[in-house]
Amino acid sequence: MMDLVTKLLVFLIQIDQETILNFFGISDPNIIAINSDYQTIYGNAESIPISTSVSFETLRIIIQAIIDYSKRGLSLVDVENICLFITFIRFIILTVKYNIKTSFYICSISLFAAALWYFHAREVVLNWSGTIKGLGMKELSRARSSALEDKNAYKMSYRSLIVTEFRKQLPTKFSYTDNEVRSGSDFFSLKFALTKSALRDEYRIDPISMFFSRMPKSISSVTDKIYYTIFDNLLPRIVNQCIRTFKAMWPITSWVYFTRVWKQYCPYLIRWHWTFLQTYDWIEQYLFKLAIRVSIYAWNLQRAGIYDRPAIIAVGLRCMLYLEFLFIFYALTHALFSQYFYVPFLTENTELHVGPRPKESLYSGGYTDWQEYNSRWKPYGLEGRNKSGFPKLWYGWLGKDRQIPQKLNKFSRKLFRKLRQLFFRR
Repeated sequence: MMDLVTKLLVFLIQIDQETILNFFGISDPNIIAINSDYQTIYGNAESIPISTSVSFETLRIIIQAIIDYSKRGLSLVDVENICLFITFIRFIILTVKYNIKTSFYICSISLFAAALWYFHAREVVLNWSGTIKGLGMKELSRARSSALEDKNAYKMSYRSLIVTEFRKQLPTKFSYTDNEVRSGSDFFSLKFALTKSALRDEYRIDPISMFFSRMPKSISSVTDKIYYTIFDNLLPRIVNQCIRTFKAMWPITSWVYFTRVWKQYCPYLIRWHWTFLQTYDWIEQYLFKLAIRVSIYAWNLQRAGIYDRPAIIAVGLRCMLYLEFLFIFYALTHALFSQYFYVPFLTENTELHVGPRPKESLYSGGYTDWQEYNSRWKPYGLEGRNKSGFPKLWYGWLGKDRQIPQKLNKFSRKLFRKLRQLFFRR
């Protein structure tokens, strides 16, 4: 009975072209604006309701809207929505193939691995926002704008939250400057907590201040200097240096603990992509330093009145950044589908850390056929056959070695043999 009711409810929903376009947020080209002649019929409505049946024209409108929207590139929110939508579709497919629990584990692992590449892409956009704007890269302008908006919104919301909480705690007297609230200093929140929250009726009530206030008058001139030196000079510098050191060490420290120390709790797919990203980031920073030096060189040429070389340099920088983001999203797509990819030197160094892929595990992801040619992994149960000739640079899409050149060579020889038998037989 419930199945019958569900089917009847589906037929009650009217799905036309306007319904589909509204779902995707696309303006209907067939909409008719209401003028004064139609006000008596449709009242205060802004447009006349039109119902158009779904056809190939609907598909054309959707594709054209996607093309028009993508001319300025995708924003970070668009990338997030696409990743979540793909993960949801994969979850449904894997649920049918396996079960809900297995599907949830696989999708969660792949989404976490894709998030590593997503946050790296976001960091690259923020670091190179000025270059993207200066080079006029409109395909990345939407991603740049959304990244800057998210960063500024986070700063303001975090500072406003601190101010609001301390206002609740100290309703009697609480003063601060806008520069302190908008400050991006790492020491801001700690200094706020130690000084502003302890200030009441122009007296500091924190234990350290109360301890120094109890000093004898004979040595108060010395202790006050020590107090203000510690709070205003020494402590901010120590804390700022500790925070900067922690921020610099956090990526490599978290990678070491999750992928090496606690590797039995970290799935292979996450360890592989995380290690590859760490290796790639080490090479990437030198490429960006080279880009900075080239940009300075082009700027000096422009100051000297030479404009042809800087134009060529600008084209080269655009190509470098485009290739950078194409590779990052190429890797993100592979991680999102629980797949691997082969890059000479980088993949081999990655697998020196994480080892070969456990083929018997459902959660290890897709293909890694290049491991079959490596004799290093023979003790792990792989074939470990040695491949003669020039090292293979491409193992096919999604890491599956389909041996296309060998198959083409075999097919061409077979075709040539057939033609020779057909036209040159005695």
